[in-house]
Amino acid sequence: MKLTKSETDALEALCDTFVPSLAFEPDEDPALFSMSARDMGVAQKVAEALDRIDSGKRSAFRLFLAMLENPVFIVSVSAKAMPFSRLPLPARERVLLRLAKSALPQLRTAYQGARSLVMLHTYAADGTPESDALLRSIGYDANLNPKATAPRIPVARVSDVAARIECDVCVVGSGAAGSVVAAELAADGQDVVVLESGSGWSGDDFDQHELVGMRQLFREGGLAGTRDLSMSLLAGSAIGGGTTVNWQSCFRTPDEVRAEWAERSGCDFFTADAFTESLDAVWRRIAASTDESEVNPNNSAISRGAQALGYRWSVISRNALGCDMSQCGNCMFGCRVGGKQSAAATFLSDALRSGARVIAGFAVKKLAQSNGKVTGVEGIYTDSAAGARNVTVRAARVVLAAGALETPMLLMRSGHRSPHLGAHLFLHPTVAVLGVYGDDVEPWKGPPQTIVCDQFSHLVGNYGYRIEAAPTHPGLLAVGIPWPGAREHRREMQGARRFAPFIVLTRDFSSGRVRVNKKGEPYFDYRLGRQEKRLLRHGMTVVSRIHHAAGADRILTLHAQRMLWERESGKPIGDYCQEIERASTAPNRLPLFSAHQMGTCRMGTTPREAVCDERGAVFGLEGAYVADGSLFPASSGVNPMVTIMALARWIARGLRR
Repeated sequence: MKLTKSETDALEALCDTFVPSLAFEPDEDPALFSMSARDMGVAQKVAEALDRIDSGKRSAFRLFLAMLENPVFIVSVSAKAMPFSRLPLPARERVLLRLAKSALPQLRTAYQGARSLVMLHTYAADGTPESDALLRSIGYDANLNPKATAPRIPVARVSDVAARIECDVCVVGSGAAGSVVAAELAADGQDVVVLESGSGWSGDDFDQHELVGMRQLFREGGLAGTRDLSMSLLAGSAIGGGTTVNWQSCFRTPDEVRAEWAERSGCDFFTADAFTESLDAVWRRIAASTDESEVNPNNSAISRGAQALGYRWSVISRNALGCDMSQCGNCMFGCRVGGKQSAAATFLSDALRSGARVIAGFAVKKLAQSNGKVTGVEGIYTDSAAGARNVTVRAARVVLAAGALETPMLLMRSGHRSPHLGAHLFLHPTVAVLGVYGDDVEPWKGPPQTIVCDQFSHLVGNYGYRIEAAPTHPGLLAVGIPWPGAREHRREMQGARRFAPFIVLTRDFSSGRVRVNKKGEPYFDYRLGRQEKRLLRHGMTVVSRIHHAAGADRILTLHAQRMLWERESGKPIGDYCQEIERASTAPNRLPLFSAHQMGTCRMGTTPREAVCDERGAVFGLEGAYVADGSLFPASSGVNPMVTIMALARWIARGLRR
């Protein structure tokens, strides 16, 4: 994005305040501490990233840059009335720390958004010599991308003259849901076209450099979030959807959740043998097992600490078959080996063998309709050679499988109305607690998630949380670690190879909403309810105790106001846990993230209670179906991939001839 001179001055000063060149002390790495954001061209990277985020957040960031250069605003958070870019470094640092602690939520939002942009584009590997040098200094090997052995997924091109495509069924989305629907219906002899708005990458396209992978495979380049930026939303945007970038944790829908969903929605099939059979079929096809769930140091710390405390833990099944364990830590940027049994590698490949066509780079804008019936979709197809153009796909039936963020938006833009459309957005709000150990952990290496502690999964009825490991690379680590100042943050990053990040994955009872602005763009609102706050606090204290029992030397939460426990201080771990219980969970005082989005087109028995019926058919819109996680009547409480696939299979079998 082209910024004004004033905006550029503010951005460069902002980047060099978060990441300045520092005179290094004897125990500080010279390369790490002398490198600055200016040396790495971070401001330019951030400016380019603005084109990937939604227009609302982009406008808000530019407004923040303008405020920083306004002396009237600066004097309210500083002793001097001058533009931010003209303040000396210590004064600029004080300004940012005051913004981080501001009583005004809007200023905390602006601070967190700016910090995330700068830290990600400083520490996420991009393959440049400057990036490689910085990452080597913290013990991260950026020599990535060995020869690929994963098969390529053939992607059809829309001819330069075609403005219309014909098929029996158009499936919007190629992820966990869309791939299963396409496989079932193509095997039934139906002409199926699958449309994917994101990247068409597969095989040797996958780039293990963190920044490159996130730009190509994640929604908004990995920068998606709620409107107030209090929660990051990690959502795949590529062939295979979230299954291409997820951490391979496979969980069947818990029986108690199936019973709850059946009662809440009136859809009895959730507890029927037929749905069990769908779960079984999916489990087999994606090769879910513990055979390749090798436990790396990051995961072993969970089992070690949980075992010492008498907490229940188990090995996680994974959709892995023939993985190269030395490459598994990079699988959130796509598997170059072919061992990850993603939707693309399994069901989508099955669909292609049965004659389905897959088109990437096709952004569906709305459903085409005539006399109350769906006749296809209208969208924009972008080709690297020919650019962007309008294309229509004609189909008697359209299956929306674009995920709980996109699917309701498509229905809204198509003029559909329902009080439940976009509502009931469940996110499994998640927070991390870092343990710092004496030996190297290297959380970016090895199979991502292989151990789960579910001791507290039923704290309040069927609601609670699960504890898992987070396979975190330097960019996301730098975003998550609190910034108490440039030197303190840099010192934390110097020890990143000894971090063990554990996450508290909460089953949420409260929900948010997907909305569409006047431009037809979505935005997401979500606030923690009282129960979610209680569960997150409880989870952070339990994770702290697990780290303590596992032998961590230091424990660090992600609160903006840094909360640190150090073993050498002699401070009882119980006192630290009490501090966590008292700490604020207000927006942008405790960064949260979500990798699971569910529930915005819930299924049920009547349009007064739901958007879709138990067949996935959209009430009041003949020919339109939904088959993804937006159908969930409530949150699942476990990683939802297997449940989504099983539900999609159920929907697809009802659409067979």
